[in-house]
Amino acid sequence: MKYTTIIFDLDGTLLDTLEDLTDSVNYALKKYNYPTHTIDEVRYMVGSGIKVLIERAIPKGATNFYEVYQAFLDNYKINRTNKTKPYPEVFETLETLKKMNVKMAIVSNKYQDGVTGICKPIFGKYIDVMIGEKPGIAKKPSKDMVMLAIKMLDADINKTIYVGDSDIDIFTANNSGIDCIGASWGFRGEAFLKEMKATYIAKKFSDIIDIVK
Repeated sequence: MKYTTIIFDLDGTLLDTLEDLTDSVNYALKKYNYPTHTIDEVRYMVGSGIKVLIERAIPKGATNFYEVYQAFLDNYKINRTNKTKPYPEVFETLETLKKMNVKMAIVSNKYQDGVTGICKPIFGKYIDVMIGEKPGIAKKPSKDMVMLAIKMLDADINKTIYVGDSDIDIFTANNSGIDCIGASWGFRGEAFLKEMKATYIAKKFSDIIDIVK
């Protein structure tokens, strides 16, 4: 096979999390009487972690970032799977990849508890390594999370490919020295991913199988 290891982004790649993220952002904003955002506005705020999401969501000049951030975390922890769902063909494709003995990991800028809390019940059958934001390791687009995943999987970097839906993901793959599949079903869309020069474009999740063969 051309690729024997796949590193997946989470939000906008494996899971459609946008509605739950938007709901919790707006809950936190309303708590402090700030203007709320539409789902399409939040779409372009995500990708760099929850702290950056809240920085982008609060009004310019707001001085209570940590209070809003904590309100988001408290709400999201109990509501993070209300509307979140895997994209079409995810389970069937992961099952096929597992049978092909492809090593798989999730690397996300979402905080670690959010990654494991959401993903273990859904993807634990297929994916063992799940890395989120935590102290001591640089977030994407740094290569550090990807390198850690490769080490934990005992994988060959030369046969590793990254799957993601945003510019952050493409930059991460580039910084890691690996190819990237642009997930056109995600938060940014096919035209954007082509403009960002993803190595491959997958129009549907099952396209990943043919790309890695």
